Amino acid sequence: MTFILGGPSSGKSTQAAKLVEEFGYKHLSVRALINDEIAKGTKMGKSMEQTVAQKELVDFKDVNQLVI
Repeated sequence: MTFILGGPSSGKSTQAAKLVEEFGYKHLSVRALINDEIAKGTKMGKSMEQTVAQKELVDFKDVNQLVI
């Protein structure tokens, strides 16, 4: 498992795309998972929407639940 961490617009998606192409890795974007959950309008998604609107970090337990 490989993680790419960095600030906004630091090139994480660009580098992830290169890893997918070169090594066949799967690209999993936590932000995309959060956006999908918000779009679904679930209880968790509504909570995340408030957190994101306040420019705070989404709770790790919620992120972990999305990934698993």
